[in-house]
Amino acid sequence: MFKRLVLAAAFAAASLSLATAADLPAKAPIFNGYPSTKCGVYYGIGTGGSAGAIDGAVVGAQIVQGELDALVGYTYPFMQNAFWFVEGSVGYNNLNGSVNGLALSGPLVLMQRVGAGSPINSLFNLGGTLGLSMPSLPALPNGVTAGPANGYFFAGVVEQDITAQLVTNSSKQWVIAPMVGVGLLTRLSDGVVVDTWAGWQMNSQAFYPGANGVGAKLGNTGRVGVSFKY
Repeated sequence: MFKRLVLAAAFAAASLSLATAADLPAKAPIFNGYPSTKCGVYYGIGTGGSAGAIDGAVVGAQIVQGELDALVGYTYPFMQNAFWFVEGSVGYNNLNGSVNGLALSGPLVLMQRVGAGSPINSLFNLGGTLGLSMPSLPALPNGVTAGPANGYFFAGVVEQDITAQLVTNSSKQWVIAPMVGVGLLTRLSDGVVVDTWAGWQMNSQAFYPGANGVGAKLGNTGRVGVSFKY
C-alpha cells in the first residue's frame, strides 16, 4: 500500500511539472533567421573588392584587391518600414598583388558599419522622375524569388593591413580610415537577405599606425561588397 502511495505521488508531481513547463513561453533562439519585423541578431558571409591609388608612388600605381568576409550584426525596425543596423566583419584579402587566386593567409581587413534605411521607393523616386531603374539581382535558384529592395545609407570604419603592399621591411603598417556609402537589402523567399553595397574609403582622412620609414600611402579607395545574411 505504501509503495502504491509513493508511486502515485511521484506520478502526480511529474504531471504537475510537465503541465507547468508547457505553460511557460518558449525561449526564442538567438539565431532564427534574418529579423523581419522584430529586432535581432544576424550573421553572414560575403565578398568584396576595392581599388585605389597609391600616394607618393609612380603616377597611375594602384592597388586592386578582393576579399572574403564573415560578419555578425544587429538590426532594429523603427517608425513605419524603417530600420537601422550595426555590424562588424573580418576578412582576408584573397588577391594580393602579383599572387593570383585564393590566399587565406592574406592581409586582414576589418570593417564596422552602421546604417539606416527603408523600402527603396520611399527613399528615391527614380523611376517616375528620372526614368531610371535600380540594378537587378543575378539569376536566382529555381523556386527562389526576391522581394522588394530596401535601400540604406551607412557610415563606417575600415582597418586594413597594408604591410604586404607598401612596406619593404619587417614592420607592420595598417590604415584606419572612415567610409560612407549606400546599399540595398533584398529578402529572398528562402529567408536569406542579400546585401549589395558601395562605399568610399577616405584614406585622405586615415591614420597610419606603424608608418615610420614608409614613403607611400593609400589614396582614397572605392569599395564594393555583396553578402548573404541569415
